[in-house]
Amino acid sequence: MNSETVEYVRGMQVIKIFKTSVQSFKALYMAIKSYSDYALNYSFSCRTAFVMFQVLFVAYATLVVPILLNLVPQAQHLAMLPKFIFFYFAVGLLYVTFMKIMYVFMYQYKGSASTEKIETLFDEMTSRKVANGTEEVFKNGDIVFDKVSFGYEEQKIIDNLSFKLAENKVYAFVGSSGSGKSTIAKLIAGHYPVDSGNITIGDKVITTYSQKALMRQIAFVFQQSKLFKMSIFDNVKIGNPEASYDQVMQALSLASCDEILDKFPEREQTMVGSKGVHLSGGEKQRIAIARAILKNAKIVILDEASASTDVNNEYQIQKAFANLIANKTVIIIAHRLSSIKGVDEILVIDKGQIVERGNHADLMANGGKYKAFNDLYAAVNEWRVS
Repeated sequence: MNSETVEYVRGMQVIKIFKTSVQSFKALYMAIKSYSDYALNYSFSCRTAFVMFQVLFVAYATLVVPILLNLVPQAQHLAMLPKFIFFYFAVGLLYVTFMKIMYVFMYQYKGSASTEKIETLFDEMTSRKVANGTEEVFKNGDIVFDKVSFGYEEQKIIDNLSFKLAENKVYAFVGSSGSGKSTIAKLIAGHYPVDSGNITIGDKVITTYSQKALMRQIAFVFQQSKLFKMSIFDNVKIGNPEASYDQVMQALSLASCDEILDKFPEREQTMVGSKGVHLSGGEKQRIAIARAILKNAKIVILDEASASTDVNNEYQIQKAFANLIANKTVIIIAHRLSSIKGVDEILVIDKGQIVERGNHADLMANGGKYKAFNDLYAAVNEWRVS
């Protein structure tokens, strides 16, 4: 709920501009409702023990005070008065201790609920694991889809899709939002199991590989690159923990990160994150590319990796890409059609199917969907406020 509230507050300006009500902010509403349900269940589970505990101590305090007041006028009981007073305050101290014990049980309940959620998540991740085999090395970088179907819940995204990508070539997936291009890339990387059909990498079905083999030999560069709260050097070394210092520095150089390092006195040892420096989106992407270069995977997937950068950063990123994609099977998922004109082959995807395939010149000559995308892209770039 905290994260959803923070996002709502950060988006307050947009909400005001577009007159979006609190009720329409569905994620926040659902987070509050979920927390409300949890709090109610939590309160009901603790109520019996807590109420009994409170009743006993309140009854004790209520009964002891009249007894003490009754003893004071009776001289024969005055000797017992100090003991009663001591006992009264001693039980008061025990009350504080028992309250702490009650809170321990409450925290235990909360911890059990959190642990149950974590175990459910791990069970889901394990059940959805794609690769359970023993093969460790891709024979080559060929990728084959053979009558593959996949969907989220009841929605079919890909239906009976077949195609082949040859190794050491650069491909681009083009299509409108929701066409299935990103889903295809994630299936190649083994993020989801297919509903039917087979995906083959290096002449073997991906289920025959170990999960580590898939992770080690497929590199992903996302549009929103994630950097951890550690040094730039350590962020890059995640790509290959066994790499030497020189190998990490070479990867940074190949990813056009030299000018980034020159900005900071500690260079590659500069910390990034909340207590360190804050990098721009393009700078983060270049460091993520350095990580992928260091990984040296056979297959590289670039998921709209330069879609939201400025001109200078895009130029630097394209230089870094040239070093990243050498001698690899590369899949680029892009909206900036100007950046994919030189790829070996373009696959136009619509509703989970490949409707066109070829190089830029051939597809433009055919006058199909790809040309329509290009014409629209050119019109958008030429648009000016009059």
